[in-house]
Amino acid sequence: MDSLTQIVLGAACGEAVAGKKLGNRAMLWGAIGGTIPDLDVFASLFTDEITSTSFHRGFMHSFLFAVLAPFVLAKMAQWFYHNGLYRRQGYKLGAMVLWVLFYVGAAAGVNFIPVLLGEGLSWYVFVPTLLLGIALVYSLWKNYFNRDLSLVEAPYRTWLLLFFWSIFTHPILDCFTSWGTQIWQPFADTRVQWTTVSVVDPMYTVPFGLCVLVAAFLLRTSRARVWWCWAGILWGCGYLGYTVWHKRNMGLIFEQSLQAKNIAYERYMTGPTIFNNIVWSGLAEGDSVYYFGLYGFNDPEQRMKTISTIPKNHHLLDHIPPDDRTRKFLTWFTDGYYNVVPYRGDTLQVNDLRFGLLGDRLRGNNYVFPFLLFKNEKGEWDVKQNNRNRESVEDSERSFSELWNRVKGHVPE
Repeated sequence: MDSLTQIVLGAACGEAVAGKKLGNRAMLWGAIGGTIPDLDVFASLFTDEITSTSFHRGFMHSFLFAVLAPFVLAKMAQWFYHNGLYRRQGYKLGAMVLWVLFYVGAAAGVNFIPVLLGEGLSWYVFVPTLLLGIALVYSLWKNYFNRDLSLVEAPYRTWLLLFFWSIFTHPILDCFTSWGTQIWQPFADTRVQWTTVSVVDPMYTVPFGLCVLVAAFLLRTSRARVWWCWAGILWGCGYLGYTVWHKRNMGLIFEQSLQAKNIAYERYMTGPTIFNNIVWSGLAEGDSVYYFGLYGFNDPEQRMKTISTIPKNHHLLDHIPPDDRTRKFLTWFTDGYYNVVPYRGDTLQVNDLRFGLLGDRLRGNNYVFPFLLFKNEKGEWDVKQNNRNRESVEDSERSFSELWNRVKGHVPE
């Protein structure tokens, strides 16, 4: 899921393991541990698109990494506190700036969600996040920067468990999304994708984050602190269970809707749309087309009113050898759920249909996750993502408003 969610989960794991020994430092280091697997995105700075995309949610999201990395990180944490670096004013100032910058980014993202949904800036969201930000700065200044920090003494085993659980839970949570997580690397590149929760879902993150935040303001010895932390963890686990139940129901509804329209298919997949778990998409594979539709659990009828077709056009790749590196990557990454459309000249657009469409039907080029397939300067086939172009941004602005209406149960005619 998104980085903020992984930080919240990591912080909760840190608190559950070492909160009584380390206080809020347990949350801090848990948040760092929960972030570490996603540092694999920086591979894009050093390598090509195919390699970096394949590496993301690869080895650094594997069970093997979750077992090995904590041994190194635990030693580093012990060294850091043994040498007293955490007490230096320069370090504390830098840490404060980083935390404030992180909060500003997170608050901006939370406030931007209503704008994307067509509701405009919400004062009910802006004012609380502003007041919380002011409280955060004041608390950091009073209780961190201007305070002589106490000695930190925690055994190696505590650090080891803290980093293990904060890192290990990261790929488990990512498996619930549609991207796919290579938890068995380096032994296999199989991508596990249960597709029950969106990569960004405020209903999972916000209540969980609030529970962890409340716990952070309580004394480390307080029983209420333990309760709040575990309340957040139980919310997260319960919500994931709720999404699994939704996926089961969505599968039944999609199958019934396809049968009602006499549509034959080879296989199908379902998944929630962005920012929610109420409106889901269904994608079924036929001989030459895919069948796509949306269903909202607030819809008045338990059926898909509209199922549209998306041409496969796989024949447009016939001139590319099946063992070509680029073609193999696209087939592997999309799990075979892709279609092809002409783009410009010899360039083709390959669309990863696991992420659906911007809307409930195909309108022009409203694909969520397109790749451009082209020949590079070496004359070799290459790819790059094309979901940041102006056309897709304009489609997104309109589609988010439509999606929000679907969440509220307004089905288009």
